Amino acid sequence: MYNIAKLLIPLVFLGIPLLCYSQEKYDYKSVAGNEIPVFRGELAEKYNYRLDGTVYAWSDEFETGDLEFNGKWYYGLTMNLNAHRNELQVRIGNSGENMSLKRSLVGDFTIGKRNCTALFGERKIKGLPEGYYQVLYRGKDMLLKQIYKNVTERVDFATHVPVKVFTTRTRYWLARGEKVTVIRGEKDLAGIYKERKGDIKKYIKEHKGKGGEKDDMLVSIMSLVEQKH
Repeated sequence: MYNIAKLLIPLVFLGIPLLCYSQEKYDYKSVAGNEIPVFRGELAEKYNYRLDGTVYAWSDEFETGDLEFNGKWYYGLTMNLNAHRNELQVRIGNSGENMSLKRSLVGDFTIGKRNCTALFGERKIKGLPEGYYQVLYRGKDMLLKQIYKNVTERVDFATHVPVKVFTTRTRYWLARGEKVTVIRGEKDLAGIYKERKGDIKKYIKEHKGKGGEKDDMLVSIMSLVEQKH
């Protein structure tokens, strides 16, 4: 019953053929249909209190994406990342219910145009907290964005009802082999890649303050650095 907070969803294939035996890829929408889950999970627990802001990484909107789950790729899923509970959730057809995926079975995935990855268990990188990360750049080195929520509480002036306020916080990490470093800004990259310090400082000077996003600036610098390798 849907009023139960967590409900196991059985693994159902119903004779669904493999799209590609060699790469084990599945088109969730065209093959399985919107009403048939293709992997095991639990219904995501709903919030039973008033909240301000969003518990999700970017917005409350679920977007189309692809998912590597238990070594297989699934396409055309509707997903969102709950940054408060550290859950990757999949919308179950038209039911309005969301399924929380088992973290240890999740690999890489996309939500909209964003590339992400799960770093739990055997996939964990030493020096990084276990969690879901947005992959901003993946080359010889990897630039990751960690999104989490700061939670405070206020009381609604009119109703006197407590309201939990969710504010988005981010942290950037650079993984270089076995070394992991927190990146506060563009200048940190200049300090790390000392052999390209001049190029990085020149790029920052030419582009800083032109209204670009921090993510885009960091990605551009990583591309600049690795193109020079």
